[in-house]
Amino acid sequence: MIASSSLLPSKAHTQDTSSLADIENDGERRVFERKTMRKVDLRLLPLLGFLYALALIDRTNLGVARIAGMDRDLGLSVGSRYSIVSSIYFLPYIIFQLPSNLVLRKLGERNTLAFCVVSWGLVQIAMGFVPSWGLLALCRVLLGAFEAGFFPAMVFIITTWYVRHEVQKRLAAFYVVSIFTGGFSAIFAYILSLLGGRHGLPGWAWIFIIEGAITVLFGMIAWFYIPEFPDQNTFLNDDQTKLVLDRVEHDRGDSIPDEMTGRKLFEHLLDWKIWVYCGFALFLDNPTGHV
Repeated sequence: MIASSSLLPSKAHTQDTSSLADIENDGERRVFERKTMRKVDLRLLPLLGFLYALALIDRTNLGVARIAGMDRDLGLSVGSRYSIVSSIYFLPYIIFQLPSNLVLRKLGERNTLAFCVVSWGLVQIAMGFVPSWGLLALCRVLLGAFEAGFFPAMVFIITTWYVRHEVQKRLAAFYVVSIFTGGFSAIFAYILSLLGGRHGLPGWAWIFIIEGAITVLFGMIAWFYIPEFPDQNTFLNDDQTKLVLDRVEHDRGDSIPDEMTGRKLFEHLLDWKIWVYCGFALFLDNPTGHV
């Protein structure tokens, strides 16, 4: 493994008053490290947590829209239409998760996340104008496809910035932000449904349109604000970048990723521990997701 210090980006980084050259003892180094990681926390966690809250809201607001009149207008109560529209989302969501993350490094964090968020936001807006349940089902398929790579990409991005014992704390903070924000989604949807009749649109349509527009807006913000991977970032100075890379390299030796090959992919897919964790997730999510 090549030392991370020799692989630092050569381009100039944002200037900062802190410098490793000015650190004379372990105490000052710890202060420098805390300051650097706090800067990373503030840059990553709040926005990623809010984007995940938007993802949860956009995939679950179907039930609220149904109560607000969509069931009557699109005939979702006929046969199994509502069940089809609700569950068909997960087919592309499952299929496209792995392929979307295989290209994450090539496309870059900002491009991938911004594309996903803006795309599903546009689909969400389109759901406010569908005239039939069949087109609504098509929109749900597209929604699942565009959201597929979002959550695993965010988890992967967070792990590239922190050592192993820090990751769980950051993921917990990320979840807290998303759950707190998403907790107001039903109230917000009810307020939006009161716009029914404006411009000839029913209340349920306004839920999709406005929440989709908010998603598109924050997708654009994400493109400007979310940093690239640690070895490609521009918001830290050279000393701070070196600190982040050195910490990860010392912790697990992968601050600079190696090339993905088919052999490596199948080696990990055949690891029994991965499938055990998949089973845990399945049994934990099913009771809470079907209440």
